[in-house]
Amino acid sequence: MSDPRTILITGASRSIGRALAAHYAGAGHRVFGCARGDSDLAHDNYTHIKADITDEAAVRDVFKAVLDAGCVIDHLINNAGITQSRPALLTGSAEASDILETNLVGAFTVLRETIKHMMRAKHGRIVNISSINVPLGSVGGALYNASKAGLENLGHTLAREIGSADITINTVGLSLVEGSGMAEGLSDKGLADKQAELIKPDLITTEEIAHAVDFFAAGAAGNMFCFFNCQNIWGPTKKVFKSQKEAFSWGSRPHQ
Repeated sequence: MSDPRTILITGASRSIGRALAAHYAGAGHRVFGCARGDSDLAHDNYTHIKADITDEAAVRDVFKAVLDAGCVIDHLINNAGITQSRPALLTGSAEASDILETNLVGAFTVLRETIKHMMRAKHGRIVNISSINVPLGSVGGALYNASKAGLENLGHTLAREIGSADITINTVGLSLVEGSGMAEGLSDKGLADKQAELIKPDLITTEEIAHAVDFFAAGAAGNMFCFFNCQNIWGPTKKVFKSQKEAFSWGSRPHQ
């Protein structure tokens, strides 16, 4: 993204969300971040809004704050989520509900309100953040994996429903991200086991994620609705690419 845009990032107080907020604010974009907690990010281009995305009224208040600031959202990075590291048989109903309410229902609420906002502006780009755990079926994350699988299908369906508008919805599935809670929460052996499942064991950097998001946010990607699954930024699960161009050419095929 070269021209300054207004970007909303959910789950912006820490980990991937905070890193992306800092990246885009530093690049000159107007960034609004929301999260359950406070943020320590201090930048003239960044505004933090404390909001729980499982609370519909709080989500609507986020959009009111954006409009009150005289801004219109160009891009949404739908990043908020709760991770899980517990066998399914040891996962209680309360924990399961919390994961699904945040990762799927809350994400849907943000998507719905964002689309309404963007339809008034007749333009928008949305990127949902999912996980490589969906196709891998990683052990210990049954509810997390299910919630992200739901988010992927939700994005696919909504993209079809609003296909006539100049609004795109794409999904980027990440593996282990440098500095993220998921990576840092693993033991040395756990991290090694996770990396052994991947095509390349390198941790993804924030800059690589931003590069993928930028691609889907570009005007040239206005007719693209797809899922791009990253083990590293160029290495999807079932196919290894020789270059960025080849990866994006394959990954950007329209949904059938």
